[in-house]
Amino acid sequence: MGAFESNILKRRSRPSGAEKLIAVVADTQSIEVVKSVIVDQGIATSHVTLGSLDDAYEIMTSLKESPRYLIVDVTGSTMPISDLTRLAEVVDPSVAVIVVGERNDVGLFRSLLHLGAQDYLVKPLTAELVRRALTSTDGGTSARMGKVLSFVGARGGVGVTTIATALASHLAGKTRRRIAYVDLDPYGGAATSMLGVTANNGLIELLQNPQRLDQQLINQAFVAQSDRLLVLASELPYNQEFVLRSGALSELVAMLKRHFHYIMLDLPGRAGRLVEEALDASSTIHVVADLSVHSAREAARLCRFAQTLDGAPAITVLLNEARQPVSGRVREDDFANALARGSVHSLPYEPQSLALAENLGEAETLAHAQRSPFATAIVSLANTITGSEATVAREPWYRRLLPTRRAS
Repeated sequence: MGAFESNILKRRSRPSGAEKLIAVVADTQSIEVVKSVIVDQGIATSHVTLGSLDDAYEIMTSLKESPRYLIVDVTGSTMPISDLTRLAEVVDPSVAVIVVGERNDVGLFRSLLHLGAQDYLVKPLTAELVRRALTSTDGGTSARMGKVLSFVGARGGVGVTTIATALASHLAGKTRRRIAYVDLDPYGGAATSMLGVTANNGLIELLQNPQRLDQQLINQAFVAQSDRLLVLASELPYNQEFVLRSGALSELVAMLKRHFHYIMLDLPGRAGRLVEEALDASSTIHVVADLSVHSAREAARLCRFAQTLDGAPAITVLLNEARQPVSGRVREDDFANALARGSVHSLPYEPQSLALAENLGEAETLAHAQRSPFATAIVSLANTITGSEATVAREPWYRRLLPTRRAS
């Protein structure tokens, strides 16, 4: 193997984090085949090891930088689809996943393609099979794409950025999803200060240079809050006009979906081309509201508008107690009657921890706080988004908000 020998690692070793190819296979014969392809293809950075899907999950969870190719072995797995679904949660959409197994099963192959795997190779492996699988992924588009979550306020001051930054911190820190947080206020939103990073003009650069939209430019434009949470923002001078070219945001979001599990769009307002393109590109629209007449009216309008979008996004209303609860606010059932549709989640009033997190620029401490009602609500919302929490049999409180049908 010569110069490549140091890159072919044994069981229980760990990759350095800059490998182009990582392979976790269950037998030595497969390892030797993968080794020969690495040498033949001139892949200078690689990590090849004996292991199972659990080992692959552990490796991918620990990486700060994703490989271009991932080869995993489902041999020995009694539930390969379930195990690969779990693995997919920590593998970036940009990674080409090649699955190896012993079953020559068309149904399994189709299920793997549905999960986003690039190919399925049946043992015994040959160098030609592996080489062809690697070559077929070059220039191709992965079936695995990230989800776009947008957050928009029914009115100002309802806590859109507070909720979105806490949720992003939880998804990146606890679930190890790769998150792109995009603050769409071109003149400087609150997200950078709440996440403790310095704003740049990366957002404007990407929106105004669609012909140069590649991974290198994206890496330069984002500010890293952590290895899993990257922030895209801008701080234009107040006297500088901002003009958005039609389709620019849609093109940017389409690019980001290839590299992140979730793209979180923090919207600065409720109208305009930028907001319309953001909502139209979203998988889920989160409308943040409080229990006020104006908020209820605008939340209903937003829900109705969202239903007209071509992308048919899901709609979730977040009732946030951003102000101290007092008498005289809109009743919860009256608020529900004003809604066009959508599921409802409640976030409690918690001024002290929220103020501290905002002033220190530590949204992640709020998201990870122990015994905090707000943090518990963020975890529940995250579980709803990722699908990692089973539906509770007991009727949730917000069912009381939904209007009941009257007998005719």
